[in-house]
Amino acid sequence: MEEAPRSGRPVTYEPALVSEVIQTALSRPADLGEEGYTTWTLDRLVDYLHRVKGIRIKRSRISEIFIAEGLSWRHEETWFGERVDPDFAKKRGLSKPSIPRLQTGV
Repeated sequence: MEEAPRSGRPVTYEPALVSEVIQTALSRPADLGEEGYTTWTLDRLVDYLHRVKGIRIKRSRISEIFIAEGLSWRHEETWFGERVDPDFAKKRGLSKPSIPRLQTGV
């Protein structure tokens, strides 16, 4: 459940809570009993922190904590790309056109 917007000074978090968020983010999900995925997304991290640790924190606050600590979120790689299989293009072969060519002058 998201926090409702409110006026005033943003919430400051205790150093112990910030440390818990960072340590959780730096851990592998499987090491914490989270099966089914190998990396954290912000949504998964928010869910885990709330469900398991009892910490209610928004995605934007996690991002702010990471920035303040000099950390950056690693973007998830897809199965596309050279890093996964450098020989992919050779194995795939020539591409076929997605739209058949129009025959002219017949």
